[in-house]
Amino acid sequence: MSKTIPRPYPERSRRPAPASTTETGFETGFATALRLHRAGCWAQALAVYDRLLGDSRLPAAQAAHAYANRGAALRRLGRADEAVSSCIEALVRCPDMAEAYANLGAILQEADHPLAALDACRRAIALAPDLHAPYLAMAHAGQDCGDHGGALALLRRAAALAPATPSVRYNLAEALLQHGLFGEGWQAYEARWQARELALARPACAKPEWTGQDIAGRTLLVVEEQGFGDTLQFARLIPLVKARGAGRIVLHCRAPLVRLLTGIEGVDAVTAALPDPGAYDLRVPLLSLMQRLAVTPDRIPAAVPYLTPPPDAVRHWTGALPETEDLRVGLVWAGDPRLGHAAASRTDARRSLALVQLAPLLTVPGVSWVSLQKGPAAAQLDRPAIFDPMPGVTDFADTAAIVRQLDLVIGVDTAVVHLAGALGVPVWVLSRFSGCWRWLLDRDDSPWYPTLRLFRQQRPGDWALVVARVREELLRAVRLPRHDRGPARTR
Repeated sequence: MSKTIPRPYPERSRRPAPASTTETGFETGFATALRLHRAGCWAQALAVYDRLLGDSRLPAAQAAHAYANRGAALRRLGRADEAVSSCIEALVRCPDMAEAYANLGAILQEADHPLAALDACRRAIALAPDLHAPYLAMAHAGQDCGDHGGALALLRRAAALAPATPSVRYNLAEALLQHGLFGEGWQAYEARWQARELALARPACAKPEWTGQDIAGRTLLVVEEQGFGDTLQFARLIPLVKARGAGRIVLHCRAPLVRLLTGIEGVDAVTAALPDPGAYDLRVPLLSLMQRLAVTPDRIPAAVPYLTPPPDAVRHWTGALPETEDLRVGLVWAGDPRLGHAAASRTDARRSLALVQLAPLLTVPGVSWVSLQKGPAAAQLDRPAIFDPMPGVTDFADTAAIVRQLDLVIGVDTAVVHLAGALGVPVWVLSRFSGCWRWLLDRDDSPWYPTLRLFRQQRPGDWALVVARVREELLRAVRLPRHDRGPARTR
């Protein structure tokens, strides 16, 4: 997106002519559009750009800037084809506009055209070497092609050019974390609150934030953030805070997690509603505990299980699964599509499968399948060979009680695989090519969960080879004697 309000080319006379009423109107319109754009009001900004471009009196230079910025707004709205067309219209009017090439590169990268994105970004950099945006898009395209080292270097360059830009620092943070550079990475990750594309909002907590100061005898409010999987993964850190002398720890999380997390070590109370400010002394976002506690990759607290289903959930679900001597395997094939959030929806499309793509697994003899799928993708479940208990599940405590009865969980990168790992249940994760930062690089195990195994895509979008490898391993697991399988819990 263009960072300055576009202005018409100056007159050639020595003394500039006074601006006309029309020109002033265009200036005001651009200022309004950019204000909306920077505030993340993409649809409203788009309407202003369209209104400006609908005026035949708009000079060509201003029209070029409007088309380039319009493309950036359309990108944020997930309308990739229109966004590309808008950037091309900008380049028709101004072939040397670096911002239009940078926007085009970002759009093409998100539309899974990394090579074309790299070309557009290189042209933007050639025209404007100090523009940070093409380095950012080029890094993402490099990650899509498997060049993680090159991507990190590009993100460092973007951060050097725009050190105060939150989206740059956040993207650099994820790359650093993926490389296992936790010290620098978690510090940069604090920029997540200002990165507009994440749409994160800090809870309205009146008390000061805990940044590592003495906490002996004080009450700390730990506030969850982001997805359910993040909460399940990082709740393991709370006992470390308690060990520093915290008198009382209150965990704030969404209702589906309350019953499960009530029994976690180090937590004195769990609530779905923010407590009154008088009930705590300090507060801290859950993922910030990594930076506050200076956790390194070789010191991740990974003893499992650190979560256990509550007794009432265990009683309710004991005996609810069909009796079998087969290998009992849970299956989850899709995440939350997040249709109202373009960036999250793109990530989900890359990590999720259709159930039909897992058909080769369902033909493995000696396996009793249990669905762990919730959400819209559960409608794909039309195979009687898969037992589906999920309509009776009310929260994660119920899911945990089911998962504890399984020999194995196979799934894409969703909260369920974090739940299985936290329960100490063997879990095989089908991971997209570009991968989530938390799974690091070039390994099929995880320092977060000792029972977790990664099956990574070898090519972007190619799940067939992953499924074939999982099928081979599943056939091997079925042939093992039961005492070597690690028998299912509460069977």
